[in-house]
Parts: sequence; structure tokens; C-alpha cells
Amino acid sequence: MGDLTNWYVRLNRSRLKGTDGEDSALTSLAVLYDVLLKMTVIMAPFTPFFAEYLYQHLRKRLLTSNTANLPEDAIGKADSVHYIMLPLAGNPKADGKVLVGMSLLQQVVELGRRAREAATISMKTPVKRVIIVCDSALTLDGLRGELESYVLEELNTWEIVLTSDVETWCSISALPNLPILAKRLGKQVRSAADAIKGLDSASLRSFSRTGSIMICVDGKLLHFSKGDLIVKSAFSGDSTRYIATSSSDGGLTVAVCTVQDDALRRQGITRDFCNRVNKLRKKRKLNIADQVDIFYAESAPLDNISTTRALTCNSNLLNRARIYPVDFSCCRGQILISDKYASPGGSNNLSIALAVPAPSLAPAAKKKFAGYVALETLLATCDLSNSKIHGSLENNPFELKLGIDIFPSASSARSLGKGLLAP
Repeated sequence: MGDLTNWYVRLNRSRLKGTDGEDSALTSLAVLYDVLLKMTVIMAPFTPFFAEYLYQHLRKRLLTSNTANLPEDAIGKADSVHYIMLPLAGNPKADGKVLVGMSLLQQVVELGRRAREAATISMKTPVKRVIIVCDSALTLDGLRGELESYVLEELNTWEIVLTSDVETWCSISALPNLPILAKRLGKQVRSAADAIKGLDSASLRSFSRTGSIMICVDGKLLHFSKGDLIVKSAFSGDSTRYIATSSSDGGLTVAVCTVQDDALRRQGITRDFCNRVNKLRKKRKLNIADQVDIFYAESAPLDNISTTRALTCNSNLLNRARIYPVDFSCCRGQILISDKYASPGGSNNLSIALAVPAPSLAPAAKKKFAGYVALETLLATCDLSNSKIHGSLENNPFELKLGIDIFPSASSARSLGKGLLAP
């Protein structure tokens, strides 16, 4: 249950957080709830106390729990999970294409991550392209459409290429499984080994699909089944630009582009920044609804891959994560938690701090009142219940409008200003 639930939550975490809209979030949460509830019933005979604990909490959200005309053993109405009959296997509504696509998706993600590990490319660093080679065009179709976005996210790649042209991208070979064949063929095993090594790619790919093949050994046709041959698939593309891993049967190969440039590194820095902000929120035990200002400061940055430039170039990622970083010099609120680390490929040292939201001037207002250093510090203590703030500086009256000249927090000023808020 844990692996399935973690997989679902990982693939749909943006939907669960509401990034894709309220309707999408509600649908995703409803599906997750239904899966948890049914899995609780299924695992009740094996983990009785834990399943009971889950059921008693989950049933509180069921609107049918107080309906009088439901049977006593209905989910939600039953006083215990152990009163509920196990659900029947088989679902006529199951979509075969989706099931095939999800199975392929899991294999692709596993092989892609193994390829990344072999190339020592962190999952936080994006790659330009991932090539997915499958010997079955029908199976590959299950991955097209909506599931492609999951591959992009899980393998952190800019582009995926789906192809069934295995002859172009992969070479295939086979070796005899000598411990098995020696017992069965005796002295013929050497001739069989030579015949197996001489098989062409078409015959081997047919064997991979069917698990059966007839081979001529010393003038006689002998039948070989799955387990008699060890089939290996190898990537035949440009090894200087790609690193690949294949499934055990050679039917699926995933190749990851290893070429890195500054654009990829900048996106990697941004993803790492978002990850560290979320870790700080978790460490401070903040809820998803708790609003904080996010400040950062870097020292000795490299010009082409500085954190500031990386965040500016990847503002779409920040907006999606609802993270609006602001220059540390703009911090006026109380700091809740902070951290300092070496940014990957960027500045030598990067500091991140989460602070209590405090009123902040808009960039245009900052320029207008640049000579009055204490103004923003004083505004941090102001009550923004009114839409305007009046005052005077050196006998010159001024008026600040909420949402135009001043914002409730530095993050809100940053998000509406569509740029990194600098001093």
C-alpha cells in the first residue's frame, strides 16, 4: 500500500496542492481518498489494528456514514473495518490502455533513473532529452498523451522522444544459458551455442516477444523457450551524448542525454532552491497555508550561473511552486528559520531565510523613497487594514496605496511585480 500510495502522491503532488486548479485538486484528493479507503479494507485481515485505526479516521469524511437505509456492513456505516466484506476482484471499467501505459511508465522511470545514476547526474539537474525505445508500437502508444507529462516530471527532462525503431537505436544479442542447456543437450551444447550466437536481430526480437524459437542445430530443428537463451540489448546511439539502460528482456531501452549547458544548470539551481525552501518549511513545521516571506543572499557568484540569474530565468518554476524569493536586504520581518549552503554550480555560499510577512514597498516606491532608509522599517509596523497610508517626509506629505505602492508582504510585492525584488 505504501509504495502504491507514494507513487500516486509523487505523480500528482502538484494537483494535490492545487497548482492545476481547484477542480483538478478536488478530483485528485477524491481518488486518493477512495484508494486509501479500499486498501484499508483489503489489508484489514493482515494488519487488523492499523487498518482499524485508518478506517475510523477515514470514515469521518464519508457523507453516507449516517444514512439510515444503508446495510450495517456498508463502508462508512459499519462500526468496524472488520465488518466489511472484501471488494470483489475485477473492474469492468478498467481502461486497458491506461494500465499498459502506467506499467510502462513505471519501467521507464526506473530505467531512466538508473541511467542518471550511471551518468552521475542528480535528479535535481534537468536533462535536455530522454529517448524511450520500445519494440512494441502498441505498448508505446499507452505512454502518449497525458502520461508524457509524468515522464517529463519524474525524469526531470525537457523533452521525451518515443520511438519503436529499435533497429536504429539498439542492437540485440543472445547467449546460451549453459547450466540449463548442457543438461538437456549434452554434447550438442557447443553447436547450439554457436547457432544461438549467430541468430539475427529479427529472430531475437521475435523470441523476446513470444518466448519461443526453433533453431537448427547439427541439421535438426530444436525448440528453445524462455530461460534457454539470455537476451541482451545494447544502446547503439551516440555514446558520447547519451547513456542508456535496458530492461532484462531487451524490449525497452531508455537513453538519457548527458550534454549539459548553462541553461540546464540554472534550472537545476532553481529546483534545488525550491527544494531547500520546502525543507526549511518542513523543519519549522509550517503548514501549506502558512504564509512566509522568502529571502536569499549569495556571495561570490559566478556571472553565468549565479543564483539570481538562475531564479530570474526560471520564474515559471518559482510561480508554479508559489515561491517568490526576495533579496535579503529587503527583510523587515522576524526571521523564523535560516540556512546556509553551497549552491550547486552557482555561488560559493547561499543563504536562505523564512520570515514573518511584513509590509513592503513596491519597486517603484522604493526608488521614489530611496533616500529615506527608515521609512520601510517604520512601515513594517503599520496596520494595513486601510487601503491607504498617509504621512510626511521632511514636511512633504505622501500617500501610499495598498496593492500599488505598498504590499502586505515582500513575497506579494515580488509576485505581483513579476521580478526579483531588489533593494
